[in-house]
Amino acid sequence: MNEYDYSDSPRHSVLPAGNRELIFGLLAVLLGLFLGNMILFGGFRLGFAVGAVLSVCLSWGYLRCSGCRGDWYTAALLGLSLVIAAGFGWSDDAFVKFWLLLFLAAGVNLSLCLMAKKNRRSPGSARSLYDAGMTVFRFGFGQAEAACRGVGAAFRSGGALTQRSGAVLAGLGIAVPVLLVVVPLLISSDAAFAGLIGLLPEFDLREAALTVFCGAGLGIWLYSRAVGLRHGDRPETAGKEPKRLQSLTMNTALGAVCAVYVVYLFSQLAYFVGGFSGILPEGFTRAEYARRGFFEMTCLAGVNLCLMTFGVTKVRHEGRAPASTRGLCLFLGVVTEFLALSSGAKMLLYIGTFGLTRLRVLTMVIMVFLGLTTALVCVWLYLPRLQYMQAVMLLALAMGAAVLWLDVDTQVAKYNVRHYLSGELASVDLGHLYSLGAGAVPYMEELTRCDDPDIQERARGCLENWYVYRADDLREMTYVNQKAREVLQAYQLPESAEVDRP
Repeated sequence: MNEYDYSDSPRHSVLPAGNRELIFGLLAVLLGLFLGNMILFGGFRLGFAVGAVLSVCLSWGYLRCSGCRGDWYTAALLGLSLVIAAGFGWSDDAFVKFWLLLFLAAGVNLSLCLMAKKNRRSPGSARSLYDAGMTVFRFGFGQAEAACRGVGAAFRSGGALTQRSGAVLAGLGIAVPVLLVVVPLLISSDAAFAGLIGLLPEFDLREAALTVFCGAGLGIWLYSRAVGLRHGDRPETAGKEPKRLQSLTMNTALGAVCAVYVVYLFSQLAYFVGGFSGILPEGFTRAEYARRGFFEMTCLAGVNLCLMTFGVTKVRHEGRAPASTRGLCLFLGVVTEFLALSSGAKMLLYIGTFGLTRLRVLTMVIMVFLGLTTALVCVWLYLPRLQYMQAVMLLALAMGAAVLWLDVDTQVAKYNVRHYLSGELASVDLGHLYSLGAGAVPYMEELTRCDDPDIQERARGCLENWYVYRADDLREMTYVNQKAREVLQAYQLPESAEVDRP
């Protein structure tokens, strides 16, 4: 059977639905409606954070009450995922949230899959990420029909009251979407009916319709994912043996790359040593020296890491790669660590002179992650039983949670302003501060009290013209945004302004 062939799985069978499943299903649909409304009309902010935390806890609670037990790794994955989910109500950084949404989905779904023991791959392998995707698509979407048929069968096979309740719920399920189309048409066509509807408490019919359509689907997915993990058949773990390469082929490729690195290191030895000592090469300014090659080195570190893992897994026999292949991969790992340390030293030199930016911070975070991951892979080369992917996953989630809760905009503005006020930075870029998000507002306010009258005036002008989105709705609130609005209110922020942040 092909490793990715699920044609033999009982995708259209009926998943059992007892009292526990019916209660869980009701809660899942209600939570799906709540979470759908929060996402559609509040974005990925406080409302989403509350809904995400509740949905993770609900799925975990159902599996736990159904007899599924996880180990320390599943608990750590779930705990760090909850920290990330809660952080969506703190930070206002949309770019970071986009990527951490992927981290959150991977952490939660992999944890639930391992908890239910439905994984096809070892959790210590990089291929375990496929299990997270399998949980989303095979158990979530793929078994939605079987899960819903199981609920219907449970209502039909119950007592008279249960059967009547099921019939009523089915009728409402049909009527509500129809009414969401019929009522607006009646309002538009008849003034008397429109006046009657106007006597009811005010509500947004469009919001209700979108919430029902999207939220109900999300609730069904939450239900089918958990019930499928609990009652569905475990996918086959045995598959075709992955295709292997001859060690000579892989060693030739690795050897060619390593040879280029040897030549490169010799030609740039003085340049790299200068990065650590702070001695500038002749003809370079501090800016040119520190900036040159940092982002390229980050890409090289990622390429080397991929080449190391690919090289070992493609020639490994009986759980171990030949010594020559491991030696070449180890050399690549050492080069990667050297590049990471050298590039980090150069960037710290640049930051010490010109301050922080979002790009510098995020690239440094990526470089640190790649450096630590490369170290783990180097150890794995000689200790093949090491579950290196577990450490990589936990490291990624922990670093992602730290970046989200610390808020990059806040830390960049804090560093630049505080170091300028202390005299460690010769200047401060108000244009860059103005381009940051809400997290920079409190530190821009500090510049209005600095010793330089020109900086004071320009900072006041920035605050008077710098708006953040209004968050009168709890769904749209974040801590960073609310803190920024409190500062801006001191500068007579017009209440009618509803402009996105710059």
